[in-house]
Amino acid sequence: MKIGFIGIGHMGEGMARNLMQAGHQLTIYNRTRSKTERLRAEGAAVADSPAQAAAAAEVLITMLADDDAVGAAVLNGYPGQPPAIEGLQRDAIHMCTSTISVAMSRELEAAHKPRGQQYVASPVLGRPEAAAQRQLWLIAAGPQPAVERCRPILEALGRGFSVVASEPWKANLMKLGVNFMLASLLESIGEAFALVEKAGADVRQFLEVMNNGTFRSPLVENYGNRIIEKRYEPAGFSMRLGFKDVRLAMQSAIEETVPMPLTGLLSDHYLHALAHGHGELDWSAIAEVSRQAAGLTKTLRAGG
Repeated sequence: MKIGFIGIGHMGEGMARNLMQAGHQLTIYNRTRSKTERLRAEGAAVADSPAQAAAAAEVLITMLADDDAVGAAVLNGYPGQPPAIEGLQRDAIHMCTSTISVAMSRELEAAHKPRGQQYVASPVLGRPEAAAQRQLWLIAAGPQPAVERCRPILEALGRGFSVVASEPWKANLMKLGVNFMLASLLESIGEAFALVEKAGADVRQFLEVMNNGTFRSPLVENYGNRIIEKRYEPAGFSMRLGFKDVRLAMQSAIEETVPMPLTGLLSDHYLHALAHGHGELDWSAIAEVSRQAAGLTKTLRAGG
């Protein structure tokens, strides 16, 4: 299949490589062109604009940081570089794998429709290492024929996928719900660790008891060890992006008139971290906000 791929960052490079290894023909684009060099050396064509990346694509994939980045690449373009929507052919599919707002997902669907283009939302669950190892889980939503055409791509990108709805925005809402729960988990781990540490008990032993006795979760184990060892750099998923996703969950809660009081607490803690210049640390460093509040540290720490 001929695929355009926009966004060769921490997540995008591994995803694009897996598609190439599955036999798909890729044309890639990234604003920082140097990030495309490894994939170019492996056989990918490199486009000079989002529109050029989309021009020959049966499916255009975007993996970008937020609403603004997706809107610029797909709808508005950059100075001297037309947007992807102007290059994408009629009946081609835009498959957006980014974590974006429900509003942006609806805007993309509305923009593609009059051009005869299809839109599928397929945000991904997993960190960059999962993307590189084809261990992502994808949440797909869109018109059934379009989703079915994307099946070979979904299968090449991850260990599995869920098709959740014919309306693309519902996949984005579900992704925001998952990330809200992950942020809440990290917050609760951080608070519990701060209590155990300040009381003089063994935090690593607490993690072992908590996980082996109750959760039995690789996620809890991996994040718990990352927090204990202060492995916040390089970030697999940054505080800045965590703050963005919590705010998007809050926005959806307001739109649906659903009280979600934890979003306010999480938003304040991420904003605290950003205000102290720690936006590029891994989002598990939110645990350091609880340590700071408990008087265990004077500032958020970036290393061990």
